[in-house]
Amino acid sequence: MIGHHRRLALATVTAAALTGGLLTFTAPTATAATPARAFQADFNRDGYGDVAFAAPFAKVAGKGMAGYVAVVYGSASGLNTAKRTVVSQNTAGVPGTAEAEDTFGEALAVADLNGDGYTDLAVGAPGEDNGSDIDGGSVTILWGSASGLKNGTSVKDPAPTKHNGWGRNLAAGDFNGDKKADLASGTSASYAYIVKGGFTKSGTTGGTQKVTTPDKAEFGIDAIDAGDTNGDKKSDLVLTYRTPLPSDETVSWSKGAAYLGASTGVVVTQPRPLNGGTTLALGDIDGDGYDEIAIGNVFGKDDDHTGTLGGQVVVIRGSRGGPINGDAPMAELTQASTGVPGTDKERDAFGGSLSIGDVNGDGYGELAIGVTFKDIGAAEDTGLVVLMNGSAEGVSRTGARTFSQNTPGVPGSSESTDYFGSEVLLSDVTKDGRADLTITAGFEDVGVGAVWGLRGGASGITTTGAKSFGPGTFGLARTYGAFGAGLTG
Repeated sequence: MIGHHRRLALATVTAAALTGGLLTFTAPTATAATPARAFQADFNRDGYGDVAFAAPFAKVAGKGMAGYVAVVYGSASGLNTAKRTVVSQNTAGVPGTAEAEDTFGEALAVADLNGDGYTDLAVGAPGEDNGSDIDGGSVTILWGSASGLKNGTSVKDPAPTKHNGWGRNLAAGDFNGDKKADLASGTSASYAYIVKGGFTKSGTTGGTQKVTTPDKAEFGIDAIDAGDTNGDKKSDLVLTYRTPLPSDETVSWSKGAAYLGASTGVVVTQPRPLNGGTTLALGDIDGDGYDEIAIGNVFGKDDDHTGTLGGQVVVIRGSRGGPINGDAPMAELTQASTGVPGTDKERDAFGGSLSIGDVNGDGYGELAIGVTFKDIGAAEDTGLVVLMNGSAEGVSRTGARTFSQNTPGVPGSSESTDYFGSEVLLSDVTKDGRADLTITAGFEDVGVGAVWGLRGGASGITTTGAKSFGPGTFGLARTYGAFGAGLTG
């Protein structure tokens, strides 16, 4: 069963977002320049980056919203849809059984969790019931191998029955610098957990660390990600949450916090306060070796007192001392900002998804921003993606581009309620050292969902040879499922 305050995922966000509910698209794990950053996916270790995503609301064996995950493997020509893997909880070797409203795949993260050289995929199913623990949630590791993802192991919830939504959002990193990948999971409570590496296929781990939010998280952890903001080769953990206003507990104020990595794990006693928001991405935009933190906030001013009517993205600079927040962030972006294409419109959901990666190989990370409810012509809530250039000064105000299904070379056409840009991912799938752009439209064809792949190059992202695919390409039913959710790689 799904709890009333669980993270709303993409196929049910329309009414919630337009009435003040939470719009959360799982934050992708972006490519970054620093070694402690979360990991590039290569599940079969062939040198090409792979992309994983889910259909968490899809039926499996007749069970509604049971969910499945899928991988499309990379190649010299981009994502190779002929080479793919689909996994559900009914797949042989995977723990559990597909059940109604498990939402298997609602959160994803990648890392080589057992140190065998193959990237593994962590999968959250926050709606999983564990006996009498309704909505307790689950996290499963699907193991990489020469043939791709194969078999799985459950990650034990450190505090079953004390919270719901174990696996509601996931992030991987090396938080203590021991060169073993760790895994962070949010919950429905005012804390997340870090499960320390190394992980084994028998289910053992290196222990756990509880990470408590500075204030009460009224609805649990909204977004979570990891990166190295101070260049010390230890990952830092970033999360957002909502807390009641002291003056009016019926109103939620969105906040964020960064916990710097240390040899004993993240420093929980000194969280760095950050802007609040619904999406996160970390990566090096200005090429100085420190990851920036991009925070998207799709809330309007009338919703939680922190957003803007059309949505905003705040970029916080990394430094030797960690994230530099305060009165002068690297960038505060809306569709009314200089250099941002388009016109600001109420509830466009600018910042509904984010990713950072270097698309042209110049050493600066570009920032991809989903504008998930953008109208294009007569097509309402069809969505588009803005790509902002990186530079030595940070987010550049020149040369930004937009991509939609109306862009020449992009397959399809813009239709109402597609939500193109529901998820974005900048990662190198062609092994050329440049990030490629993967985009999803989670409500394409009334909730079926679809994925697009565009290649990076010396001149940036090109639509030449762009690919698109949906569940039909995989021989799966083209039914409601939010195919493309939880995009990572």
